[in-house]
Amino acid sequence: MTAVALATGELCPQLIIDIASRLPTHRDTLVGRDLEVLTLSALLGEETHRLITLTGPGGVGKSRLACEAAADARIARVAYLDLHGTTGRDGLTKTMAALLPDEPCLLVLDGCEQAADVVAAAVDTLLGHVPGLRVLATSRRALRLYGEQFFPVPPLPTPPSPYRQDVLELQDCASVQLFVERARSIDPSFALTAQNARAVAEICTRMDGLPLAIELVAEKLRHCRVDGLLTRLRQDQPVPGGRHAVRSPLHRSIRSIADHSFRLLDEEQRALLARLSVFTAGTNFPTAEEYWGLPSHRTEQAVETLVGHHLLHVAPGGDEPRFTMSNTVREFCLEQLSAAGELSDARLRHAEHFLVLATEAEPHLTGPQQAQWLQRLAPLHEDMLAALTCLEASGRHVDAARAALALHRFWLVRGHLDLGEQWLAKAAQAFAATPGHEEQAARAESARGEVALVRGSVRLAADCFWRAARVFREQGDTAHEGAALAWLASTDHRPTGPETVHQAAAQLLRVADHEQATVEVANAALPLAVGSSSTDTKLTADLLDVANALFRRARDVRGEGLVLGMRGALADSQGDRALSEQLLWEGLYRLRSIEEHMVLPMVLESHAVLLWHRLPHQGHRVARLLAAASALRESTGAHPPPIVHGAAAALPDVRRVLSGSEYATAWQEGRVLSAVAAAGEALAFGPPPVGPASEAPRPAQLTARQHEVAVLVSQGMTNRQIAQQLRLSEWTVVNHVREVMRRLEVPSRLHVAKWVLERQQEDAPTAVAK
Repeated sequence: MTAVALATGELCPQLIIDIASRLPTHRDTLVGRDLEVLTLSALLGEETHRLITLTGPGGVGKSRLACEAAADARIARVAYLDLHGTTGRDGLTKTMAALLPDEPCLLVLDGCEQAADVVAAAVDTLLGHVPGLRVLATSRRALRLYGEQFFPVPPLPTPPSPYRQDVLELQDCASVQLFVERARSIDPSFALTAQNARAVAEICTRMDGLPLAIELVAEKLRHCRVDGLLTRLRQDQPVPGGRHAVRSPLHRSIRSIADHSFRLLDEEQRALLARLSVFTAGTNFPTAEEYWGLPSHRTEQAVETLVGHHLLHVAPGGDEPRFTMSNTVREFCLEQLSAAGELSDARLRHAEHFLVLATEAEPHLTGPQQAQWLQRLAPLHEDMLAALTCLEASGRHVDAARAALALHRFWLVRGHLDLGEQWLAKAAQAFAATPGHEEQAARAESARGEVALVRGSVRLAADCFWRAARVFREQGDTAHEGAALAWLASTDHRPTGPETVHQAAAQLLRVADHEQATVEVANAALPLAVGSSSTDTKLTADLLDVANALFRRARDVRGEGLVLGMRGALADSQGDRALSEQLLWEGLYRLRSIEEHMVLPMVLESHAVLLWHRLPHQGHRVARLLAAASALRESTGAHPPPIVHGAAAALPDVRRVLSGSEYATAWQEGRVLSAVAAAGEALAFGPPPVGPASEAPRPAQLTARQHEVAVLVSQGMTNRQIAQQLRLSEWTVVNHVREVMRRLEVPSRLHVAKWVLERQQEDAPTAVAK
């Protein structure tokens, strides 16, 4: 019997059963599911699995995969029953039993979620009474039967953001392959090119890698170009097309995918899902409970149900479960909130939540928990921006300014420079227009100037630092006034005229001993150190010592990494490449630990250049590192001064060593490395040991106190620990360390430690003889 329509009980009239291995056929190819077909067909070939359930979100391709795998398994007898849209309650067991053949067979039940409980009861009865029967079910939720073998069907892989991949690499991405194939069915001349590759990649990501959503979007190319389609998707505008007349009602539009799942929920579950849709990066149990206002156990039950329906997904990693939502589901839920008149209130509560979080994060972005808070904020960045936009649109300009100022260090570290400059400009304006917020206005101006300087906007940075310094002076904040003037001096655009680098450095060194001095003062010392490195190495060393002391006091890992990088540059300028590579390696290690993006490319590039001089046979890896640094710099738009010069000269040398194809391959591989992966590859080589001869210190006379300080430095103590040990002020210890390095004529604490060790080794034989 084939294609027999059923109208028994409340079953929908479109239900059909096909027998004798005649499964529904498809007119196009299955893309990106080779491994799933192979694995599932192997499971179907094992008689031990009597019930296998394919689970996944709507539109992921469960039905297509089930039919393909069943056909690939070469099973003699297959029965197929389409249950999409079924609302039946009675007679399903008898109907299926009457239509099954007498011999052992595979029963494919497609679309069980609409009547999952009834289908589960029918399957349980049939498996218990029909020997040799095996069932392959597709459903958005499990049947929850004993012995059920789950087979999750994930969306197709999508290109990672930022979309720096070239055309050849994108062609290997399954979601892109599907889009291109369906686009060619509409326009045979369509091809993935360098001009449309990034747009196609973003479209596939916005469609969550769902095959049905990608196919429906590709069909809209009948009415618009790829770039126009992406623009409409970004602006949440309706796109021409949007429906497919030939498909089943549940698969005709992107909206119907989410609508079908939404109707399977009860009222409480729908309300929770809709309210959580304002969270772009997802949420956790406590936040969901706060927003819903119900007891914990009911919130957990609702969230578990939503996860079971594949409407929420558990994000990998982290100590606490985090639940995310696909773009297609989120857009549908936002429509529901808007229709109910609840969207504005939900967005405002969302904004207030992230205002509190940003304020809480600010002191930790330069403290001992810097890495943890940077990692916590990274996936929430889109939510933070949405919160800022909502507060601004609601007229709460000062609150938006407070959040922006709190986030400025995050924007600097992770390289979100354009966004940071825009929001800090608004923050400075909002604070300046509000009486009583003069200090915050100056801080916002200084933060904006720092971002602008890194972006290469020197004149804008100078204006910002000048305004900040003037307000800090009026407020009597000497430490931050000195920091702003130091930044101003490093711009070479000084409205004050007589300010010089040396004058600014001297003032900064004076205010660094104040209790008010913070990492902002330390950060201001770094560009001055770079500016004086070619003319006054002692001043550079003094500035780096001051910055390092303040960074260590705050336990700011990023700051310590920057100082190490600059000390590496100082060693390189003095001809000590081994020490330079050692220091750069240590700086790179610290910057990688916090996933730094702004300065890491330059440290990475500098380390690669020195690595090239030491290991010229590693040209392939050096090219990868230089490519990674280039791509990371492009993604952030940062243009700070280089730490170690020579990348431009090293690159042609690398190209000469490698063949054209080897170089091109290495360059493309490096371009797609993440910041962490690139830093990890550089660190894998390890620094060279510091040579015994080139940096051997000359005999020098130290005072008893200076020698005591040097010994404690060799034991790895920080300035603060030395101060506690000797009962001195930390600033006194800084001066002692600086004088020790000057007398020994060495550029770093590592050399001080080496000098102490050598003296101890020289004294050892004498001690034994006595």
